[in-house]
Amino acid sequence: MTTSPPLPLNILVAGIYWSGSGAVVDYLKGHPDCVVPRGEFTDFKRQGRIGSMLEAASGKEARQLARRMWLETALGKLPAAAWKQRKVSAPSELPLKEQVFHNRLKLEYLKQYRAHLAAGGAPSDDSVWNQWLQALGARLAGNHKAVVWNQPIWVGKHEACWPGVFSPYRLVVVHRDPQDQFAEVVRQGKIGKRKSDPAFDDSEQDDIAYVLKGIAAKLEHLKALEQTLPMGHLLTVNFETFVKDHSREAERITRYLGLENRQGNDAPFDPSQSIKNIGIGQEEKIQSMLKPYRPLVDRLYELREQLRE
Repeated sequence: MTTSPPLPLNILVAGIYWSGSGAVVDYLKGHPDCVVPRGEFTDFKRQGRIGSMLEAASGKEARQLARRMWLETALGKLPAAAWKQRKVSAPSELPLKEQVFHNRLKLEYLKQYRAHLAAGGAPSDDSVWNQWLQALGARLAGNHKAVVWNQPIWVGKHEACWPGVFSPYRLVVVHRDPQDQFAEVVRQGKIGKRKSDPAFDDSEQDDIAYVLKGIAAKLEHLKALEQTLPMGHLLTVNFETFVKDHSREAERITRYLGLENRQGNDAPFDPSQSIKNIGIGQEEKIQSMLKPYRPLVDRLYELREQLRE
């Protein structure tokens, strides 16, 4: 009698808008038990993608979304991936969205989901998409114990369906000093840019208030998520602590994930570099920008203090 190999653990690493989650992703890139596909994983969370299908108000709406995603993949993403693959020596090193096998697998499960809908199945049935995620993870993981998905969900969105799709999973959410976080948004040139993340209110015309209120909404959602997810499925990580007391925090993270605390020789995370990003919110330019918004900034600190550690 043969037994199937255990499913790889899905490690979901999410941030709350330039909050330092990339540091945790880099740490896990160096972990010998983890595989980290290149780029952010957006197949589930983006508007019109899998999360939208599962939360569709009707079978008709779900069928329309599924058809649109099938056409987008079959006519756009798959041909582009095939063309890109011919030009590189190592296709597996391409971002996941540019890999042929990923787009073919997505088409296979879109076909199954569309057949499910055509037979009168509920749009919210996540079984097809959990099977897809497991098949994708198994292909990527090989002999590794876990696959790390970078920004696969939005904190505060699709919370009725993403746990079923990504099971078995562990979620890690990184938060950061709010003034440093705002400074990073400024440094990245994102002030004045609108986000697709539904936590950010497009009716807010003040660009600075737009960012600060959006971060506040993300922290509120994270507080609520701590109350609703099963015990042992969510870990919040303080960016400053992760960088300054890295050995202890790395031990805490790996213990939560059920992994040993170790790194390969070519591990990319370097705390001595990340520590340079602490305190950037104290620069005169940032303080001047935030001065009219002190009540909002103070509210961010209050919300952050309420998170579990």
